[in-house]
Amino acid sequence: MTHPVRTVVPVRSTSLLLSLLLAFCGGAFADDLVVVRQPVGSEYGKLIRSPAGCAAGSEIVRLSSDGTERVLTPGFIAACDPAVSFDGRQILFAGFRTGDRSHIWRMDADGSNLIQLTSGMNVFTSPLWIGSLFHLDDEAPTERIAYLSSGTGWFDEMTSGSVIALFTADLDGRHPLRISFHPRSDLDPDVLPNGRLIFPRWGFVGRGPLGARLSLMAVNNDGTDLMAFHDNHDGPPYPHSVRVGRDGRVYFVEADGTSPLGGGDLAYVTLRRPLHSRTLLAAAGNGAYLDPLPLADGGLLASFRPPGRDAVFGLYRIDPATGDRLELVHGNPEFHYLDAQELTPHPRVKGRSSVVDTSKETGVFFCISSHLTDRPGLEHLKAGAASTLRVIEGVAPDQRFHPPRWSQRTLGEVPLEDDGSFHIEVPAGVPLRFELLDELGAAVARQDSWTWVMPREWRGCIGCHEDREMVAPNVLADAFVKPAVRLGQPEEEKEP
Repeated sequence: MTHPVRTVVPVRSTSLLLSLLLAFCGGAFADDLVVVRQPVGSEYGKLIRSPAGCAAGSEIVRLSSDGTERVLTPGFIAACDPAVSFDGRQILFAGFRTGDRSHIWRMDADGSNLIQLTSGMNVFTSPLWIGSLFHLDDEAPTERIAYLSSGTGWFDEMTSGSVIALFTADLDGRHPLRISFHPRSDLDPDVLPNGRLIFPRWGFVGRGPLGARLSLMAVNNDGTDLMAFHDNHDGPPYPHSVRVGRDGRVYFVEADGTSPLGGGDLAYVTLRRPLHSRTLLAAAGNGAYLDPLPLADGGLLASFRPPGRDAVFGLYRIDPATGDRLELVHGNPEFHYLDAQELTPHPRVKGRSSVVDTSKETGVFFCISSHLTDRPGLEHLKAGAASTLRVIEGVAPDQRFHPPRWSQRTLGEVPLEDDGSFHIEVPAGVPLRFELLDELGAAVARQDSWTWVMPREWRGCIGCHEDREMVAPNVLADAFVKPAVRLGQPEEEKEP
């Protein structure tokens, strides 16, 4: 199936003829792309508030460098979120043929050999090829995929729907494992070269028009070792559409929550210093960027919507050095073109080993010293102002009551050692956050986001928001030579 295409329109070029030659000769991208073609009028599916699924009428098309389009998902009510395998031969995507709930599918690069990988009444979106997973008693590593799913049983206060969380599974969809446990929905992930997943998540403390800020987090493919990647204390409130490049950068869109489809400016951080390298690459002005695509040749594509009420998202070539929009390489006034992926082999990410044991119910947190911090306003912690650690648990609402609301309760308190260290055992798969208390029981520091441990995980930290680029002190902390203090009690004994 083919559609008329609005060909290249040069935006910033010293030569109109050169821009036209680039377009018609395939200079804008060398390999075929797979893109989401979404009808105008269905501004849905990339909203900041929730990754709710595919917009009705959206299709995955294979786009040749000469502008030819071929629909790969005929017969689907909606299809979106394509992800190309490391060898370039297969595509994962989300879509549905009947009903209104998207599932994860796999097909060959030409649209053949279609297989549905998930089933049931939950929503499944944003599939991703990731690295293998290995336990010490496994005969061999297991190749895995990741995706977002509403199969959490938790209620999201922001969306009035189910919390959407990260899951992983085998390549055939079996052995699903939930790996994120935030009280609010997570957004589309990507995978780093070291095999860790990076994804936007909502902070605990309300900031911005939607009542919270997004930060970029990184986690192992078994749910362990959750850490901030770009913690976004000061930047625009909604970084999302994360894409990992081969140039040492991680690109994303910085949105303000008001643009259709969640568009905004283009920015990046470096893999070398993600916490300290946020750079604005291209300001959208009155337009909007979405879905940056770092290319194998070192270039950059992105979806961009120019200013104007009737404007649509087309695919533009971007200069990764200057952020200049070089030319529109593909567009059509009847469609938005989103989520482009190169249909070519790309480097396989590293696998990860795992200690997670789902037969266990707890995990461990330990800290070298809560006196260590680099956060402005917490200098008093260096003098030992805190004497007690309080652990707070997020409690999912009972959906029989309206409106459902998350609540919090104290899981337990434990004295800090003289050197500021602690060593605690806590329930796994539960949203947790920490507070430091002084001798009078007043909070002197609070964690403004949620964390968790996986079953049998040992999670360590250096301090209370310490400088993560510094080497940890070479000390044997006092708490580490003692058994972990177990916090919490059996479910039937808990008081809300």
